[in-house]
Amino acid sequence: MPPSVQKYAEIAVGRLDNGYHTDSPEWPAARTAVLEAAARASTYADLYPALHEAVAIAGGPHSRFIPAGEDGAADAAASAAAPVVASEAGVTTVVLPEMISPDADDQTAYAMTVADGIDRAAAGTCGWIVDLRGNTGGNMFPMLSGVTALLPDGPALSFRDRHGGDSAVTVRSNGVALGGSVFVDVGDRRKATGVPIAVLQDEWTASSGEAVLASFRGLDGVRTFGAPSAGYTSANVSAVLYDGATLVLTESAYVDRTGRNYDEQSIEPDQQSAASGAEGEARAWLRDQGCGG
Repeated sequence: MPPSVQKYAEIAVGRLDNGYHTDSPEWPAARTAVLEAAARASTYADLYPALHEAVAIAGGPHSRFIPAGEDGAADAAASAAAPVVASEAGVTTVVLPEMISPDADDQTAYAMTVADGIDRAAAGTCGWIVDLRGNTGGNMFPMLSGVTALLPDGPALSFRDRHGGDSAVTVRSNGVALGGSVFVDVGDRRKATGVPIAVLQDEWTASSGEAVLASFRGLDGVRTFGAPSAGYTSANVSAVLYDGATLVLTESAYVDRTGRNYDEQSIEPDQQSAASGAEGEARAWLRDQGCGG
């Protein structure tokens, strides 16, 4: 039996209570506004304006409310770029675009393309470029599992909730795990660490793209180039309501391996570069490390 409008509202605000910003003084009033709107509403859609406002307050700027029937993720996924691994003069570039497909096969294909490319290139590579420019996010697990060979095993970053509780994102030989589960398994991979890694970022590197960026922070032999990232350094959880509307809610912020909490702020590059010059400066740095002609 479909829930009543009142019950629908109660379910929604109960879910929103997990938001990263629900300790703010604005949240109690926003929560009450949804429940009061339910008392006057005759349809679920009548609650959408109040839910739009409540999601923004509970979760902050990285959160959003998607009305039923308006999720364009499938269309966006169909036109998304594929990852690329290419080598030249001992330098291998790993281009990681956004990964927004909800399809498990697409996620596995993305990760395997990257992991297999790194495996093939590793023996002849004296330096890596990981290109996160334009990566606006999506699902971080295919991205991170793809580059698991470039990261040391162990904690890469954590998600810290508003109470200070941490959930560790951990690198394993076969992918990246959260809560003990590897979500995209690429099979055991030989590590390709021990050579310099340049990471490219820009103002469009966001959300899960920033999670990958944060995972390389604090490692010896890694240097980042480009512009400050977008500043959506937080983790979202989606909840689908009875009618298909979706609450995309920020519940935690990124903390890197050094203990730095980015708290929805931009990640600054080690070396600021213009968009047109970041790759050139990265290659120059790799040459200084003895890699590349």
